[in-house]
Amino acid sequence: MNRVFLLAAVLALLSCGKSQADNTTPQSTPTTPTTPPTPTPDPEPEPEPDDGWELVWEDNFEGTSINSANWSRVPYGTPDWQNMMAPKRADLAYVENGELVLLGKVNDHSGSETTTYVTGGVQSQNKKYFKLAKFEARVKFNSIQGFWPAVWLMPNGNVQWPKGGEIDIMEHINLEGIAYQTVHSYYTLNVDDSGHSASKTIQRDDWNTYAVEIFEDKICMYVNGTKTLTYSKKEGVANQWPFATYSYYLILSNQLEGSWAGNVTAPAKLPSELRIDWVRAYQRKDK
Repeated sequence: MNRVFLLAAVLALLSCGKSQADNTTPQSTPTTPTTPPTPTPDPEPEPEPDDGWELVWEDNFEGTSINSANWSRVPYGTPDWQNMMAPKRADLAYVENGELVLLGKVNDHSGSETTTYVTGGVQSQNKKYFKLAKFEARVKFNSIQGFWPAVWLMPNGNVQWPKGGEIDIMEHINLEGIAYQTVHSYYTLNVDDSGHSASKTIQRDDWNTYAVEIFEDKICMYVNGTKTLTYSKKEGVANQWPFATYSYYLILSNQLEGSWAGNVTAPAKLPSELRIDWVRAYQRKDK
């Protein structure tokens, strides 16, 4: 009897212990809070490469008229790049939508000009001229047989051509998909005409950027940032290197016909149109 009672008591205690153990809520293991990652800062932009040139002048053709502090209209003259110029015609050279527009048209004889065609051009002579400089222009033109647009440099002052040199930053003729760049001097005209010019295929009728760099001992030409020509000084050669002696000014010219471009064969396709988005001049920082 006592044994039975003792066994029952032991079983009761065991059952109670199991019940309490089953009803105990298990404790969760604490976790370490996750630290958010430190954001990586954006990389610093790469600086523009320093090519040693510093901008000293530009014309972006803003406003409603040609800036007379920078430009005068190219007068009529006898050379075949100039013999259609009509500087009194405001409709041939004007500013529109941030661009300089130079046109070539059939002469409607609304003015005093007697030429078959009339054209517009501007130049920075005696206004903006620079020595040992870089010149750059963003340019667009249409293509017409007999059309000869140009962006070029002449020496400022009373210097007889070609002793003071001439630098053609861009010339185009007719329907070609090519731009021409040329260095002229007494030497190239009369002694040795090799190695002083280049041509470059362009996207015709689209915007293109043309540039020249004038150094003490060389001239470098570019089209859309690609070097097209290096013309170097020849030591001890007379009349070959006027380019370190003179300051140069810009001419932007729309010309019809001439010995190089030939005749306009489809006047109905006129006007010829030369548009300039901007022009810039730079000089060396180390000068």
